[in-house]
Amino acid sequence: MDLTPTAEQEAIQASIRSFLESELPMSRVRAIAEGAPQELEAPWRRAGELGFFGLAVPSQHGGTGYSVIEEMLLFEELGRALAPGPWLGTVLAAHALAKAKGDREAARRADVQAGRSRVALIDVEEGASGSEAKDDRFTLRDLVVADAARAELLLVLHGDAVRLVETSAAGVGISSGQVFDATRPVARVSLEAVPAERLPASAHALRRIGTALSCAEAVGASARLVELSVAYASVREQFGRPIGSFQAVKHRCADMSVRAEAARAATIYATLSLRDESDDRDFQLSVAKVLAADAFVQNAADNVQNHGGMGYTWECDAHFFVKRARSFEAILGSSRRHLDAIAARLRGA
Repeated sequence: MDLTPTAEQEAIQASIRSFLESELPMSRVRAIAEGAPQELEAPWRRAGELGFFGLAVPSQHGGTGYSVIEEMLLFEELGRALAPGPWLGTVLAAHALAKAKGDREAARRADVQAGRSRVALIDVEEGASGSEAKDDRFTLRDLVVADAARAELLLVLHGDAVRLVETSAAGVGISSGQVFDATRPVARVSLEAVPAERLPASAHALRRIGTALSCAEAVGASARLVELSVAYASVREQFGRPIGSFQAVKHRCADMSVRAEAARAATIYATLSLRDESDDRDFQLSVAKVLAADAFVQNAADNVQNHGGMGYTWECDAHFFVKRARSFEAILGSSRRHLDAIAARLRGA
């Protein structure tokens, strides 16, 4: 299994990075976090025009026709840019709608892929307290959901069922929650006998894709944190010398780089296993999640340390990465849950 990207994949990643550096620089990310969500409108629409939301959707269904590997590259760059918005839910919705039949489904698919409809992701275990599916109605009570207040649709993974809900439908309650990561604000969501469109997709398959893509996002952010620390250590002076010349800072940056590269290798391998439908794909995805979460959380903390006193200030961007790292750890299964899955696999080997 070749982990090296092809020349075409490198070109795709470079193009995505150039787009995000132009459309979502950290100054715009900060503006969105500080209360200007409209700043995301133009970049989101352009991303739709470029086909970002349908990268792995077959061309006969309006997508670009690539694979989950190219989507992984997209999410690595999104993580590097700390991009706000419900990217994961929207991309997974494009997957879920790819095989749906009917004029309404085709219209929804076109809107999602074009960036006209943003989709927040809700993942709930079947039989969870407060959840109930009856006929074409769905009930779900008091869940905390990222980006729900800024989405037109909700993609609900419930057991192995996949449902799509309009946020404007009767019975949908969305209220602002306490903001931790301002680049990805959460809301409390309740659904009371809401009309829910059942899609011909597997929630388990979507969870696998979502885990791989979210790991790639964490990998991109972890690598970006290495760049930020090295850049700062190269110009910040103490005792007449750049702090990067001191052994303690060198070692910390080296450890950050090793973590990021280990997480990247595990994520690439897991994504390839997913693409090839390998028997051990769930195991590899759990390994990637654990390594990506550790790299992101630790690198975010070390980046604050490398920036010294200013690393704790609002003016420094370091805190945005700390908050995103903590929120990532809970997406599609915590590290503890994935460690349990790894242990169960090893015990059964």
